[in-house]
Amino acid sequence: MTKQQENWVLMTSLQIPWSECNKIIDEEDRKFLLEKAEEVRSLIAEQQKQQQAAQQLQQPSGGGVWTP
Repeated sequence: MTKQQENWVLMTSLQIPWSECNKIIDEEDRKFLLEKAEEVRSLIAEQQKQQQAAQQLQQPSGGGVWTP
């Protein structure tokens, strides 16, 4: 991953301004933050999956129109 791609992940996942991302030169710090960003992204994906499952449970099954 390029530095720009890493900065994008940090900016979009952890809300770190781009200018601050550019200042992270310590590789250990950058690696730690990228790991945390991945944790956040995974958590969001799991929450979205749970929300979709809950919405599917609330929708009526059958999908058709009931006629007597």
